Amino acid sequence: MKFVMSETTKPKKKHRLFRAFLWFLGCNLLCLSLVFLAGVLFIRYRLNSLPDVDAQYLSTYETSKIVDSEGKVIWKPTDQRTTVLTSEEIPVFYKTALLSIEDKEFYESPGISVKGIANMVYGVIKSKIDPTVVPRGGSTIEQQLIKNKFYNGGKDYEVTTRKIQELFLAVEMDKNFTKEEILTFYVNSLEFAEGSTGLGAIMKTYFNKTPADYEIRTPETMAELAYLAGLSQAPTTYNLYEDKEAAESRKAQVLSSLLSDGLITNTEYNEALAFDLTTNLQERGWEGKKQAKANEKFKYYTDGVMAELSDMGYDMSSLSITVQTFLDQKQFETIRKQVQDPKYYLDDNQQVGVAVINTDGIVVGLVGSAHKGDEFNRAMSSQRSSGSSMKPFTAYGPLLQYFGDKYNTASLFDTSPYPYPGTNAVMYNYGGGVYGNQTMQKCLRYSYNTPVGRIDDEILGSVRMKTFLHNVGLDVKDSYSSVDGIGLNISPLQSAAAYNALNCGGVYTKPRFIEKLIFSDGSEKVVEPTRVQAMNPSVAYVLTQILRGVPGGDGTASHAAISQYAGYAGKTGSVKFDASVNAPKTYGDGGSDVWYCSYTNGGYAISVWCGYDVPNTSPRIPSYYMGQQEINRDLQILLNKDREVPDWEMPKGVKKLSGSGLSAQYAVTDAKDLGDTGIAFPYLGEEATQEIKQITYDTTIPDNWSETVESPWFSYYQNFGDTVDDIIDQDIYDQLAGKEKNR
Repeated sequence: MKFVMSETTKPKKKHRLFRAFLWFLGCNLLCLSLVFLAGVLFIRYRLNSLPDVDAQYLSTYETSKIVDSEGKVIWKPTDQRTTVLTSEEIPVFYKTALLSIEDKEFYESPGISVKGIANMVYGVIKSKIDPTVVPRGGSTIEQQLIKNKFYNGGKDYEVTTRKIQELFLAVEMDKNFTKEEILTFYVNSLEFAEGSTGLGAIMKTYFNKTPADYEIRTPETMAELAYLAGLSQAPTTYNLYEDKEAAESRKAQVLSSLLSDGLITNTEYNEALAFDLTTNLQERGWEGKKQAKANEKFKYYTDGVMAELSDMGYDMSSLSITVQTFLDQKQFETIRKQVQDPKYYLDDNQQVGVAVINTDGIVVGLVGSAHKGDEFNRAMSSQRSSGSSMKPFTAYGPLLQYFGDKYNTASLFDTSPYPYPGTNAVMYNYGGGVYGNQTMQKCLRYSYNTPVGRIDDEILGSVRMKTFLHNVGLDVKDSYSSVDGIGLNISPLQSAAAYNALNCGGVYTKPRFIEKLIFSDGSEKVVEPTRVQAMNPSVAYVLTQILRGVPGGDGTASHAAISQYAGYAGKTGSVKFDASVNAPKTYGDGGSDVWYCSYTNGGYAISVWCGYDVPNTSPRIPSYYMGQQEINRDLQILLNKDREVPDWEMPKGVKKLSGSGLSAQYAVTDAKDLGDTGIAFPYLGEEATQEIKQITYDTTIPDNWSETVESPWFSYYQNFGDTVDDIIDQDIYDQLAGKEKNR
């Protein structure tokens, strides 16, 4: 039986096929729409957090530097160099070579490359299938700049997100900046090997050349610029110091690209290709060595600058900042040469630390060694004891400040040996001398130790000591006692600043190095002085009048005397060897450290430390050495020159009790204890609360006091007396001669 399709059957099949086609088309359109929507959502998600494309962030800034008062550079980093060029300074041939090898369509493109995007998309899809594949694409100059500035060169960022954001930002950049601006941003941002950032820095590093050296097109300049243009893609791989062959090969690639683009002739290509890149290559690290030598010249000073900058919360390594200081190079060098004169020292191993501060608190001199080229800054080192040089601040200053209504310069204090509370140890005066009851004035001028022990433990206490020391920049411990009264571990810089407070009516100024900060945007911050009224002007004056007798009269600093200066005061200090050290006896009753601190009215506060780097070892500072006083004296004369140096004017709060000149006695009338501030003090005994006019804990001098003297020279001087020609232990000799001198 034969089946014949009717005419009505055929149209039904056509309708079914058409509906199937529409369904298939709709599904595909829906899928494409979903894919498109997913793509849009994906891209939108990836663009959620975009950095601002701003000139401030696109610009490259030069490394921080420190300059003197006239703007001359005295410090720059030795391991990092950044040179920023203007568009006009970038050599034309370098621009040509760079674009030929990196972005031929730079001036025509909208900031992105279609071909590059295609490569990127292909790479992204392939990376999803094969995780070992890293998506890549032909990035434009704009994209590379975005990557370098905002994405750390691509390190530690998810590739897909970064690439999408780069594309968007590159287009935005192209809309907001000219091509020349973008190219200049890029060239200055390139980070090369050898610590150089920017074309201007690397051409200096490799060839010691500036843009002016590349103005004329020669085989030499073309070869070097072609190499530098190709260097940015892999600075380490093509480092001329590391691999000459790789560097020459990269130069050839760039020259070949230029030739293919018709930008150089065959002759230029061959001549530049033949040029040896090592012809002008400098010694590796030459810039760092040169800068290190320049930095060394003022290192003692810039150490202080760095410390002050750190206290202000600035980090030079993360900022582009110019630090303008108060440094007067000529004055600074004059001070250094004076201090490093060999005539002041016993031998080549002896060392020194010197700080000089003017009445504005400005550090005008800082010498950290007795020898040029030694970078260890002893002027800022706080590892050595001050000895007696800090007694005005550890004992007599706070005594007058808080108990000036009970004690004055004529008050008597016991000088007998002082047992440290709760121990078997005993404090002695220098050389073991005992002098009965002596006035405050004499105790400080002659630097007796034991009155300080009694003042600190039995009158002041830790809190008062700490408060006073804190106000003059000498607070270096959690708590204090008589042990600290005769020595603090401080630096000459701290010492000079404390004495400057006495010179300025009790106003302490934190040592000043920095005048102002100049930031990369041209703005400036003037650094104001940090000052505090550390003590009453009356206290500063009375202490000063006592200390005038140290270099004057018959005080302990006779080698520092300047007779023509009425307004001149100072204080000595020395540190003996540890009792366990068996030092050579020929040095006399010397020690490991000696100090002399002085100040002149309207002039300078100067602190000098002398000693050896390793304490409690031989050699030691002998008792006859006075170099620390001589250095200080000569600096005061050098700096004050021929000006008048009058005595200080008496402020309110001071009462003259008796005498005149150096023998005058004074009282402070405006003293006030810290008790009113609410600070709780430990119980210090009956003596601390009574209005005692004098302290007489033990007024009897034992008849056999000489038997306690440990100096081997005692019996020698006792036997030979005036026939001794070479006096080694001056203090023991003086005691036997009936002189009451101490240091």
